Amino acid sequence: MKNGRPPAGPAGSDSRPFGRLLDLGPCEPFRAQAFAESVAVSVARGETPDTLILCRPDRPYVSLGFHQVSSEELEFAELKRRDLPVVRRVTGGGTTFLDPSQVFYQLVYRAQPAPGLSGGPTDFAEALRAPLALLEAFGLPARLRPPSDLVIAGRKVSGNAGGTWEDAHLLVGGLLGTADVEAMAAVVRCPSEGFRTFLEEEMARALTGLDQELPDPPSPAELSRRLRAAFEKFGPWTLAPGPPLPAEEERFLHEVLPRHRDPAWVHLPPIPRAPSAVRRALRVAGARHCLLLEVPGSGEYFVLAEGGKVLSAFRAGPPSSEAPPGEPVLPGGPAWEDLQGTVRSWAGA
Repeated sequence: MKNGRPPAGPAGSDSRPFGRLLDLGPCEPFRAQAFAESVAVSVARGETPDTLILCRPDRPYVSLGFHQVSSEELEFAELKRRDLPVVRRVTGGGTTFLDPSQVFYQLVYRAQPAPGLSGGPTDFAEALRAPLALLEAFGLPARLRPPSDLVIAGRKVSGNAGGTWEDAHLLVGGLLGTADVEAMAAVVRCPSEGFRTFLEEEMARALTGLDQELPDPPSPAELSRRLRAAFEKFGPWTLAPGPPLPAEEERFLHEVLPRHRDPAWVHLPPIPRAPSAVRRALRVAGARHCLLLEVPGSGEYFVLAEGGKVLSAFRAGPPSSEAPPGEPVLPGGPAWEDLQGTVRSWAGA
């Protein structure tokens, strides 16, 4: 590849368009999360082909979704205790805890395809064909749970999100080597320790890692190598390895990195909201959420909901309580119907 472009000639024997492969290996968190933004500028300008980035963080960190407010989402004392940096994504989704056991894949492609150069995936099913094939090669019963989760027996092992930056599309995701639900629940703001226990228990039911699914799980380096091979075979592009462009390195160092380290970018001001019976909502996986609901005249409840449907509900203890959920609410009763109505309204169902 010369100047970030593939060699002249036909686009490979399988007729896929050419794409560039950037295998960055282990990176510090800001580079692992945000280098794709610098690549997006080059891709959008046509300076380099559509690009697949593979990388993994060299230390744990926390990532905020583009629209989230840090003061509403994060447990700052716990972040300080664990020495975790916070990186805000330019894609959507919720708060995530990321660590060196996870391998990231980031697809960057032009919003306006050019013949022979671009050809990005048309949906999550196409974009995630490679990681899904890898999970199947491990002998795991993996599938795509629409719109964007890869699951094994219903438990999420890969979360994915899309967005746009500088007229380029970004599709980012990763495979969980370990699902550290204790850390995931510890770093998010919870209204009580009882609610945190409730959240952690539901995360343990909803998430999984390759260390739980395989008797001999691959190391992060081996997982990255096998993921690269899967994208080479099943990805949207015929891949040609190449280094980052000098302009991409320069842009990351002088534009992307300073922006992501700027407190004004990380800590956006709270968004004014109308009062709601849903006092706290934390996404567990897919459309499944742990909710703290307040029912006038009845009290507070911990609710597990999916979409607009209540799956289970428990009466909450006092805010100071560290106890797990208390007395269950039985389906069909008046309290259950009140909770169901509130959840349906909250979800817009």
